[in-house]
Amino acid sequence: MITVLVALLAAAPAEAPLRPAQAILADYANAIGGPQAWKRLRSVHVKRALTVAGQGASGSEEHWATADRKNLSVSALRDVGTFRQGSDGRMTWSQDPVFGLRRLEGAEQEEARINGAWNAEPDLASLYAKVTSVPPPKDAEAGTSLECVELQKKLGKPSVLCFDAKTHLRVLQTGVQPSPGGDIPYRLLFGDWRTVKGIKTWYLEKMTAGPSTVEGRITSLVFDEKIPTSRFTMPRP
Repeated sequence: MITVLVALLAAAPAEAPLRPAQAILADYANAIGGPQAWKRLRSVHVKRALTVAGQGASGSEEHWATADRKNLSVSALRDVGTFRQGSDGRMTWSQDPVFGLRRLEGAEQEEARINGAWNAEPDLASLYAKVTSVPPPKDAEAGTSLECVELQKKLGKPSVLCFDAKTHLRVLQTGVQPSPGGDIPYRLLFGDWRTVKGIKTWYLEKMTAGPSTVEGRITSLVFDEKIPTSRFTMPRP
């Protein structure tokens, strides 16, 4: 019996080795236009329409960011409230109906730093302490060929980002969002890729966290408009 088992294992096809994480990220950088195209940009202003699947709730999101590391996101959901998160380039803060106005620290600040980093898509590795290749998650969509990397942060739990093996574009991200109420597992899907000013970006994003799935669809994307510095100042209590 052991002889038969050994023979079967020897005949089984070996899994293909994972490509290096740096090679996967380099292909992604080229697929979205290359680093030079992104470096030409000085600011971005994005508007999204938000829909909460199965609940009939809707809202909007607006995001501003500049090359000097300032950023602000304002999300509003009907019957839920308004959520703000921003940075003046030095300090990161958040304001929401549950926890109020707070200066972010620890794992929350690290997550905000990564999410608000200026045009980091062509050089994702620079945001993290370590990046390594990992197999696709077991719950990845069947029939999809993915290449995935684990992104280890300086603080907080790692996330996993997966790319289409053919187009090299983002497909899936999983991780946990730190909050005062504890870590919240999330799953992000990306789609509807479009090219604007020589760079490629996703226009559709679906985030599932707990029982809720929020779909965000870009309705306006403007680069290099003038944004007043005062927009990024932390509100007064």
